[in-house]
Amino acid sequence: MGADNTLLLAISAVTATGSLFATPAIVRSIGLDALEAMAMTIATTLLMPTVLYFNLMIFQDGAFSLDMKSYFVRLIIFIAGPMLISALCHRLIPKESLQRIHTKLAQFTILLVFSFPFGLVGEFRKIFDLSLWLGVQYLLMGIALCALFFIAGYIYYHRQGIDQGLVSAITAANRNVLLTFTVASGYLGPEYLALMGAIQFPTFCLPLFVKYLSPRLHKRASRLEIDQ
Repeated sequence: MGADNTLLLAISAVTATGSLFATPAIVRSIGLDALEAMAMTIATTLLMPTVLYFNLMIFQDGAFSLDMKSYFVRLIIFIAGPMLISALCHRLIPKESLQRIHTKLAQFTILLVFSFPFGLVGEFRKIFDLSLWLGVQYLLMGIALCALFFIAGYIYYHRQGIDQGLVSAITAANRNVLLTFTVASGYLGPEYLALMGAIQFPTFCLPLFVKYLSPRLHKRASRLEIDQ
């Protein structure tokens, strides 16, 4: 579609990115299975270095190497550490107390989740100062990528049920672009920063979209069962 090599490199890096660590909280906020979303998030994050390596090998012209040490440190901090703390809490704290504490904390963690994008949109915002149309183009690219991931995830998993399809779609559309930037920032090109910001708006509109879409999909499925 006329994209240059640097833009293709940025898009390929987004497609290689694992799911956002906040995905389970987003999934939980609309009443779906957060544990399933967490399993998918961990799986995509573990697969990310391999997919990112091959994408960079295809689209990056010069030699490159990934900061695997930094990547594994972040795996420990963001995945292994919280899992260990969670296991200890479930073993040491009575279930009733834990449930009460979790209910209170959940009211605030979702606010933190939705404040996250504000730290990533700086470069994307600067594009609008240079050209309104260019900024709109990046926004449309971000929306198109999110839509592609969402539709592909839903189509692949909807045979296991509508809720399973929606969990998979959300997990596929949420991209941890900051982690990708952290481990491979020197090889992603300047367009990646702009695309990283542009994808935040459609990503965090997903819960509202799924909240609207879910009852309609269930109603349609019920109608088809009655007709059959």
